[in-house]
Parts: sequence; C-alpha cells; structure tokens
Amino acid sequence: MALFKSFVLGDVRKSVANITMYAGANGYSIARGKRNTVRNPRTPGQLTQRAKMKALQKVSLYFAPVAELGFPGRRAGTTFYNAFVKANMGAVMVDEEYNPTIDYEKIMCAEGSLQDGTLTVTLNEDQNMVTITQEAQSRWSVLARPTDVLYVVVYEKTSNQIIMEPCRNRQENGMTTITLDDGWVKENLEIYAFMLSKDKRKASNSRRLTMNS
Repeated sequence: MALFKSFVLGDVRKSVANITMYAGANGYSIARGKRNTVRNPRTPGQLTQRAKMKALQKVSLYFAPVAELGFPGRRAGTTFYNAFVKANMGAVMVDEEYNPTIDYEKIMCAEGSLQDGTLTVTLNEDQNMVTITQEAQSRWSVLARPTDVLYVVVYEKTSNQIIMEPCRNRQENGMTTITLDDGWVKENLEIYAFMLSKDKRKASNSRRLTMNS
C-alpha cells in the first residue's frame, strides 16, 4: 500500500492493471495492489464437505427426538443438531459425483462417557415386534450408576420414522417389547441403544445392535 498526492489526477478512484487507487484522508490518495489469485470456493474438498453436511442436516431432522437426549454433554451454545452432524461426519461416504451415502452402521445417535449396558434384541416379524432383553449389572461407578436407563431406538430407513423407547435401569433384569408400525420389515430397520443418566445430563456412546430372529 502506498500514499501519494496527485495534482494531475486529483482524487483518484479507479483501477489500473493490478493497482487500485482510492481517496484517503488529508488529501492523500491510496494505492493498493490487487490479489493475483482468487480462492476457489468449489474445491473437491469443499464440495465433499458440503455434500456430507447436506445429507446429515436432513437425517438430523429424523433423529432429532433421539439426538435431543443423546447429546447432553455438548458445549454451551451448541444445538443437538450441530452435535449430531459433527459426530456423524465419518458415517457419510461421497462418490465422484458428490452424491452422499449414509452408512447407518456408523451412525451415532448418542455420545458420552457412560458405560453401555448388556442386552440382546430379538425381532418377531410375524408379530411385528422387537423384544429387548436386559441383563442386570452389579458393579457401580461414576460411569455406571444403578439408575441409568437404557434407551432403544428403532429407525425405519424408507419412511424415515423413528421409535425411541426407554427400557429398564441397570440394576434390573427383564424384557421390554416395542411394537413396530405396519409395513416395517427387517431389511429396512436399524436399531441403536444407549444409556442415559436419571437426570439426563450424561449419556453413553450409542451402538448399533444386531437383531436375532
């Protein structure tokens, strides 16, 4: 940048070659060099990131009831939508045409430091029902309290519908049944589980469950 006074040009306000001139204070004009390069706002990396963000922002709407409970440890001022998107960037693959595909085996619908629980999932397709069988725990710590409750999430991928069911706490054995909506089939279902503290301020990482038939 340079300051100068021009008695011929007066107050200059124009560009010449790679120099831009404009009026400054006290009768001086200012000359500033232009940038020789312009950043490309559509680099492959940026396009990939945008494709992932767009896909996850859409899915976050379907998982909103779960994510609202599943991300209690997020930073102040961060929404559960933001937390869900950040946690799941690795669950989206983008092809050469920048078309995103979500790997539902990698989806995280909860995140935290609590220990997860011990359970099995059985699907009865004839009765259109999922049964959750929990095993009671007997050892406790700050990461596993007796009052922590198991939450199970059933997601139907074609209709983008979700059922979230609170089950039993850590100190209970027992079964919880979830009745599925009509038309739901095993091939379109994803089931996740996570633990949530009684005061809903702490969660475990969610995990995808394998269904037995």
